[in-house]
Amino acid sequence: MKVLTVDIGNTSIDLCLYEEGRLKHLGKYHHQELLEVPADLVLVSSVKPSVEDRVLKLYPKAEFIRSAHVPMETAFEGKERVGVDRLLNLYGAIRLFSENVLIVSCGTALVVDLAVEGIFQGGFIVPGLRLSLECLSQKAELIPLLELERLFPDIGRDTKTALLGGVLNQAKAFILQCLESWQESYKRELKVVLTGGDGWVFEELGVYDPLLLHKAMLLLKGFYSSF
Repeated sequence: MKVLTVDIGNTSIDLCLYEEGRLKHLGKYHHQELLEVPADLVLVSSVKPSVEDRVLKLYPKAEFIRSAHVPMETAFEGKERVGVDRLLNLYGAIRLFSENVLIVSCGTALVVDLAVEGIFQGGFIVPGLRLSLECLSQKAELIPLLELERLFPDIGRDTKTALLGGVLNQAKAFILQCLESWQESYKRELKVVLTGGDGWVFEELGVYDPLLLHKAMLLLKGFYSSF
C-alpha cells in the first residue's frame, strides 16, 4: 500500500511516500507546485487553509488530519485551537522518543513545545531563523539578505558574523533557556527533539528528525515501521 503524506506549511509543501515499510522524502515545493503522486491513501496536515482546495482538486479523497484527531491530552483548554503541526510533532516525538520531551520545530516560525508524561503542557512561538533574517534585510537598507548556515561566533566582527551569529545565538539561547527552565520546573530530564526544515542548524542540541510530522501521521493511522 502506498501512502502519500502531505505537510502544508506556511511557506511550502513537503511530500513523503510510505511504501513497504519505508518512508521516502519526495521534496519540498512551493504552494503552487503540488505534484500528483499515485497513492492508495493521501494524508494531509495543513496550517494554510487557502491551499487546501488545490490539494482536494488533485487528491479528491485526501484525508485531512485536524487538531481534534490527534490523541494528545493537554494541560490547558483549547486544544482545537492549537496548530495541527504542533500536535502531530508532539505526538510523533512521544511515540518515537520519550513522554518527557522538548520539541523544537524550525520553519517559518521557531516553535518550542513541551510534553511531560505524554501531556502537552504548552510552548512558545517566535519568528523563524530565515524570517528573522528576511525582516532585518527588508527593514534596514544596508543589511543584505544572507543564506542560512551554521555560524555561532563568540562575537560578530563583520556583517555576516554579526547577523547570522546574532540570530542563531539568540535562538539557541532561547531553546536552552526553555530546556533549563522546564527541567527545573517539572523536575524531569527532557529529551530534545528537533524537526522542521531548518532544524539541522541546532542538531547538536538533540535528535534531529526532519520527517517527524510525516511519521506522526502514519503512526496515527496505524502504519508502523522501524522508521
